[in-house]
Amino acid sequence: MAPDMEPDVQYAVGLDIGDGESSLCWLPTHGRKRARVYTRGTDGAAIVTALGRKRLDQRKYEYVIGEAAVLAKDVLHFSVNFKTRPDPESLAAPESVRFAQILLTEFFSRHPEVGRDCVVYVGHPTGWDPESVTTYRQHFSSMDQPVRLVPESQSALVHVRDRRAGRREAHKFDRVLVVDIGSSTTDCTFVEDLIPQNLQVGSDLGCSLIDQDLAKKVREAFAGNKEFTKALDQDGSEEMLRLVCRRAKEAQFTGTDVRLQELQAGCDTRFTPFVNPALSWLRSVDIPRRVVRGPGGWAERFADILTEVRGLLGEVRPELVVITGGGSRMPVVRQLCLDSFPEAALENDTDPYLSVARGLASVGRHRVNVARFRHDIQALKDRPAFEEKIRIGLLDAFDEAKNTLLTGLLERANDVNASAHDEQEIDALIHRLTGMDQVLARLRVRLSAELTPMALDVCRSYSIRDDRFALDLFLPGIIGTAISARIRPMWRTLRAAQIVLSSFKLLKWPTMFGLKYLKKHPYAVSPAQLKGAGVIVAAALGLTKATEAGARQLIRTTLQKAQLVFRDPVRVTCSVLPR
Repeated sequence: MAPDMEPDVQYAVGLDIGDGESSLCWLPTHGRKRARVYTRGTDGAAIVTALGRKRLDQRKYEYVIGEAAVLAKDVLHFSVNFKTRPDPESLAAPESVRFAQILLTEFFSRHPEVGRDCVVYVGHPTGWDPESVTTYRQHFSSMDQPVRLVPESQSALVHVRDRRAGRREAHKFDRVLVVDIGSSTTDCTFVEDLIPQNLQVGSDLGCSLIDQDLAKKVREAFAGNKEFTKALDQDGSEEMLRLVCRRAKEAQFTGTDVRLQELQAGCDTRFTPFVNPALSWLRSVDIPRRVVRGPGGWAERFADILTEVRGLLGEVRPELVVITGGGSRMPVVRQLCLDSFPEAALENDTDPYLSVARGLASVGRHRVNVARFRHDIQALKDRPAFEEKIRIGLLDAFDEAKNTLLTGLLERANDVNASAHDEQEIDALIHRLTGMDQVLARLRVRLSAELTPMALDVCRSYSIRDDRFALDLFLPGIIGTAISARIRPMWRTLRAAQIVLSSFKLLKWPTMFGLKYLKKHPYAVSPAQLKGAGVIVAAALGLTKATEAGARQLIRTTLQKAQLVFRDPVRVTCSVLPR
């Protein structure tokens, strides 16, 4: 189903599958309530993106995720840092998808009311190519709930917009750069005039590179320790070492050591020979200065990304730079953004690891409400009051066209072009003589004035201000065609009657004017011949007397009998457009 055709559901669920940590939020699609954050035991709001297999008996296993995949002593294998581009050639579901399915199944079991009536919005790195995104989407198709994919940086931007919505200065920034720094990628989105542009940079620069660099340094530091090396040569040991390095990094940036202590006490005893010495060594290293800011380190590569972004934007510069994602907690990120965009305001998210998940849920609510709004606007056409105003407006427009034609036929001697015979020529003549363009223009103004209040009532029900939208009516050309079609069958009678009227008018004019008229029209005949033609036409029309009054009365009667029948295919389309 296309994004603009979302089902009318009660809940939107946002799932951010991070390479290091994941998060899940949900909110009702009605109203403006804030997103609720899903927590699971010791994981809290930030769920470790880890997947493991736990033995139930000799033949049965079950998958576990999060802290349980890391700390449980009987887990046979676990994986971390598995958020990579899905392989289009492989039918096997990526571990990230399996992780998401387990997490969502668990969530829906605890909140069945959400699972029964929701759409799930999953983030994907902005830098992924379309084929990777399509493959990722296909792997989620087995879910019972519909799943949509949304670029992560755009999701973070939506969250920033929601957070700034109540601020007085929120409208001042028309050019915004969102830099979403995750574990696997750094996504950049530039928004100008409400149009997002995903910049193809940073797809291979995530904070997990810092973890990998730290793990390499740990192995080098203990290369001569046989017990250490032997413990590393086990299933899951590389994943555990990277997790230890990530926790050490986070601890130094947040100023806390508590999660390191939990990891040291809870891990499988097989890993103890390298976990304990690695933790001690990592505590002694100044990770922000020696590793992150070191020569060729992560900070240097991040600065190159910002330089590339400036080049892609050309002369355009953002007025606001928003940094989100777990990596935005590093002070060096803020400093490098200030150095690259000194003319812009800079804003950090207070809970950067939740920005994408909250934004995904908001995207879902917005899409559902857009679908509802469009449905309600389109349903206006079926309201009796709406249809009645259109019906009366069309009838009045038809009467106006008839009256204009009547005036022309009675007052102007040569309004009927005797050379117009086929339907196309006749319709063009009727269109001109009825002043159809002016009639339809006035009809459009009238219907806009009468129908706009109904559309605004719908807008207000969605908290849309009156000054944000305008009703635009499109009156298809078939309306004028339908009016002409009602007149065309009577056209020969009208033309013949007007010839009679013209002949009598011409005979009453001064001789010199009559001569000028005849010279101007090469097909004209003498007054005596024209008078004779009038008598012949009058007889053909069944007029008792070939008089001016008889011709006038026939024109009036013919047009008065013309009615606009609503079986004709006349339709009015309306749309609401942002100002």
